Amino acid sequence: MDSARATGHNGAVRTSRLWWLPLLLAVMVFGSWWSRDRAGSNDRELPVYVTGGERMAAGEEIYRRGADAKPFTYPPFAALPFVPFARLPADWQVPAWFCLNFTIVLLVVRWLHAFGRRDVPGAPPPRLVWFWGLTLLLGLHHVLSVFANQSHDLLILGTVVLAAAAWCRGRSTAALWAAVGAATKATPLLFVGLFALRLRLLAVTLLLAATAGLTWLPDWWFPRGDGRSWVAVWYDVNLAGLQVGGTASADGAWNAHSWLNQSLSGTLTRLLTAPRIPGAFVDEQVALVHWSDAACKVATLVAQGLVLAVIALGVLFAARAVRAATDRAAMQRTVGLGEVAAIACGMVLLSPQSSKSHFCVWLLPAAFLADRLLRGRRDGWLWLLLGLALLLGPLTGKDLVGKRFANALNAWGNVTWCTVALLAATVRGLWTSGQPPTGITRSSTTTSAA
Repeated sequence: MDSARATGHNGAVRTSRLWWLPLLLAVMVFGSWWSRDRAGSNDRELPVYVTGGERMAAGEEIYRRGADAKPFTYPPFAALPFVPFARLPADWQVPAWFCLNFTIVLLVVRWLHAFGRRDVPGAPPPRLVWFWGLTLLLGLHHVLSVFANQSHDLLILGTVVLAAAAWCRGRSTAALWAAVGAATKATPLLFVGLFALRLRLLAVTLLLAATAGLTWLPDWWFPRGDGRSWVAVWYDVNLAGLQVGGTASADGAWNAHSWLNQSLSGTLTRLLTAPRIPGAFVDEQVALVHWSDAACKVATLVAQGLVLAVIALGVLFAARAVRAATDRAAMQRTVGLGEVAAIACGMVLLSPQSSKSHFCVWLLPAAFLADRLLRGRRDGWLWLLLGLALLLGPLTGKDLVGKRFANALNAWGNVTWCTVALLAATVRGLWTSGQPPTGITRSSTTTSAA
């Protein structure tokens, strides 16, 4: 009888969810039409990727900085997913890209929903409405900008979330998903630090080996017509001019003082040095001082070192919380997302070039912080950092403060400083994760877990 009731209940639940199908279909149809309607704008990224995939399949040069209005600048592996896109009819490319990105968002939301509703020993039951309210308030804005720009940043977010899903279960296979992201955009190599600090040598080995293999894969699959290596040309054209502690600066690709670059090095370059090359996104009045390039480089290196140190502290706090927990698997599920969220903040802060759509990774610290605020200790510092992040990020959108003021805030690096606040809040959350919620003693938590 109980089995029959359970079967009937499950069937009713599945039936009640069927109404989502026509809604999702309608969103995909409308979104595809909206994306295609905007496809003619100059700031769309999809044509850059598709052209790169088409040229790679033909063995032609894909790195044409100065020749193309928007050149392809990513590692060679990043062009592979767009080889099949180049073979689609032109009218189908944008709708197909929208549907793929929308599917990634749905899968990310599904995993974060499962994270938000998990059982936590000694903590109150989940409040999913508040969890999603806080998560979307912090993290939604730049997810939408990915769709507007037709960029490939949701592919990176997808690989990072897959790494988080594996890491929350304590599996070294997280390194394989991180390697896919690193081969696509290099910055997920920061996961090496996470795995090394947690003494997961297998994960470190898997990450480095898989990244190298995927990076060299295009040379085997689609060799260049001139016999050179894709990797070597990518390095010569796009990386050779970059310096440690410097920001992205290359004729025909990046302006060092463009406020579209919200990485830490980009923001410090704008604030500490005077612009030399004018541009559409360069504010000549934003510099606080006019330091030399060498002094700016030193300041940037110090700031980047501090970011790495803060991330390392977060990982060590997480390891301590797991070691001290009665239920280590449950604690790893909690702090695992926080560790990956800290890495995600580092990815956009430490990159030489971070456009606003790259900050779709805010979803990860947003979800972790929402969980800590709702089910962790009452923490005034955490609320203060969250308020600062909201003030610098979502509450400074063009629709709220006007385009002119929003652009001025971008020049000052508001997205950068919002990410710094999110990183600090995430590490604070990792520090307090091993402590029982307010009003629950450690002894009562242990008894409850037993």
